[in-house]
Amino acid sequence: MPFEDELGKALHNAGGTFSTGQRALVEGGLARGRKKLARRRVAMVAGSALTVAVVATGGLYAVRTPEKDGTERAAQVATTDAYRHFEVTAEEMENILENGMGRAGIAIVKPRTEGRGSTEPARPGTASFTFGDGWGEATVDLSVRRVDPADPALKKLITCPPKKGSPFEECTNQPGDRAVKGYTEAGKAGGVKKWALTMVSPNGYLIELATQNVQVSGDVSPKGRNPRMNPGKLRHLAMFVDASFTPEGEPNTFGTVEPGAAAEPGDILPILKSLLPKRLKVYSEGGTGAGGHVVVADGQGNQTYIEAGRNLEDIAWTETLPDRTKVATRRLTAQEPGVVRWRVDILRVNGLQMLVSAYNAPSPKSAKRGAEPLITMEELKAIALSRTWLVAR
Repeated sequence: MPFEDELGKALHNAGGTFSTGQRALVEGGLARGRKKLARRRVAMVAGSALTVAVVATGGLYAVRTPEKDGTERAAQVATTDAYRHFEVTAEEMENILENGMGRAGIAIVKPRTEGRGSTEPARPGTASFTFGDGWGEATVDLSVRRVDPADPALKKLITCPPKKGSPFEECTNQPGDRAVKGYTEAGKAGGVKKWALTMVSPNGYLIELATQNVQVSGDVSPKGRNPRMNPGKLRHLAMFVDASFTPEGEPNTFGTVEPGAAAEPGDILPILKSLLPKRLKVYSEGGTGAGGHVVVADGQGNQTYIEAGRNLEDIAWTETLPDRTKVATRRLTAQEPGVVRWRVDILRVNGLQMLVSAYNAPSPKSAKRGAEPLITMEELKAIALSRTWLVAR
């Protein structure tokens, strides 16, 4: 069968990457929206340890161990060497994986999630998601730990080995520092098919995912059947996981929301607010499931209307990023005299298309309240390209 699956609309809200130069500008706003974290009690997961997957060259182990009681987050994280900080609870790891699996576009029956948190950069946070896939029980395992993206030793984890002597039947290097590997264990009846994905995030995370067509009971699935989570779905799940963490080494509230919880105006409005440059003060806001907007003011009479939403228009793209994300930036004339609209559209390879724009007026049809919008075109572009949109519901 072909190695790459066709990208479907079921994964409309995941995938793509965000360039390094824009990352610091907008992702830091996530910290402002996080709630103060209280002490948490995490019950001991049944079973002291259970190794569920070992990925060659990736080193992915999902081991169930008790979580320390009363973990409390540091109030601030140094902006330098941020990869040295990592803190995530077992509950947050479980929610991230379960929310990501909810976007997979596959039938999931009787899901069970187990996780382990971490308070050390070198110690991974892990989670395992078990579900009925029609043939029995299947498992997807996740491991996340903090790394220095510039560490040359990481290169071998995301580089496919030479075909001769490779343990993988299939392996591809992909944009965004990802490698996807597929292999069958020799000598196993029925053909035990495994998929593994290793990704080094520019935010400073080593993300590893693994799944196989061997059921939890130890029985092998029907001969010839591949795992439900094929390479493309693992790839987009990794993007969702990456979007669920901030550059400071902590999960964000959009990725760790209680699975199945009702969305806040499609999550568009709260995410837009979290991505605004810190100097901008929100004067008013509004939104629906399809989009959201804010009006920001500078205290000197100038106001700017900023909107964000998903879009399906046919756009004349002006730029293509290394990960194949298409970008279009335009400066347009609005209806009222002197009012301008600065607009940024982006289209990711999986079909997610976002629109962010700003008017130098308190609404698209109002009189101007300033010579130009209070936000720059580069800041609008950074907002549109933020990974955080990948976790919007």
